[in-house]
Amino acid sequence: MAERLSAAAVSTALEALPEWSGDPDRIRRSVTVGEDSQDTLVDAVMRTADEVDHHPDIDRQGDTVVFTLWTHSAGGVTDKDVEFAARIDEVLTGRDATGE
Repeated sequence: MAERLSAAAVSTALEALPEWSGDPDRIRRSVTVGEDSQDTLVDAVMRTADEVDHHPDIDRQGDTVVFTLWTHSAGGVTDKDVEFAARIDEVLTGRDATGE
């Protein structure tokens, strides 16, 4: 089982993920995207989630999509969440680069 990260470890990890915020319980990132593009974005993130077998909580709020990560079995943030956050950033960078 993955081990929950300490507050210091989460803080250090978030330094490499500047668009993310959080604490040892949860990390999250908000993305502003037109409502007509939300399905495309969410579908791309979910394909990545299926690849790594780790799924985010996704909340749509108007033109904003919020991704929240934590490992249920550990009761908080683990290395798996940090790695998946970086993968979500890759999806978003690819989305921005292609104009999707």
